[in-house]
Amino acid sequence: MRLIGIHLSYWQVRWDDDLVPLIARARRAGFDVAEFPLLAPASLDYLTLRAALDELGMRASCGTGLGPATDITHPDSSVRVEGLAHLQACIQGAAQLGSPVLGGLTYAPWAVFPREDLAGRRRQCIDSLRQVAAIAADHGVTVCLEVVNRFEGYLINTVRQGLDTLDAVGSPWLKLHLDTFHLNIEEDDISAAVREAGSQLGHLHCVENNRKVPGQGHIPWAEVRDAVNAIGYQGYIVAEIFVNPEGEVGEGMRIWRPLADDLDGAARQTAAFLKREFADA
Repeated sequence: MRLIGIHLSYWQVRWDDDLVPLIARARRAGFDVAEFPLLAPASLDYLTLRAALDELGMRASCGTGLGPATDITHPDSSVRVEGLAHLQACIQGAAQLGSPVLGGLTYAPWAVFPREDLAGRRRQCIDSLRQVAAIAADHGVTVCLEVVNRFEGYLINTVRQGLDTLDAVGSPWLKLHLDTFHLNIEEDDISAAVREAGSQLGHLHCVENNRKVPGQGHIPWAEVRDAVNAIGYQGYIVAEIFVNPEGEVGEGMRIWRPLADDLDGAARQTAAFLKREFADA
């Protein structure tokens, strides 16, 4: 049975808002999985979070993002070391929460666009990811590389680029992380891109083209579902939706107007929609 999840930052106003009560809100909305933003992994109380998950019968998934100071593509080895340390902490945190995956911008910093030696940065990325894969294997967590749009990253904008990166690294502990918001911008055909990912799809985010909850935009959900069924994907189906313009989370995600009137109501609507659309074939 496919499990349906929601990224807990849906309810956050600040990135460091307490995640424990948000797990309960996710459960009440009808989700099976709570996705944790591991942006500052050393600051989280994993024992308390895991206890809250277990009490509510919830599963975990995890995501993170690299920044300028944790850039594993950087020509300065000291910066790459910081990036590897960050990813190791995230992988360890995911393992403690029982998450099978760590998704997100795990291969390059978010919204950083260097102008020089892009080929060299890609080589550094591949070398760093080989080290990341070894750490992932030690902890039993699959690290997934999110395919993002050109306005948020430059290394992997398409499924084809993602597959080429996986081939270059050559580890079963790395897979792709697809997100319908990004696919809608970069791919000619969303469902064809999912089919192209095939067995290398490790994590899936579902969100409308306009960042609203699924069903309030033009993503062809029936086609996405058919593609997911065709490739035999059995991982989590996670809603990563941002509809609240409040605080640093809203500003960081460029949400300038409310995209839902009732957060909990929209979350319930999302859970019902995804369970209906992605019921096992």
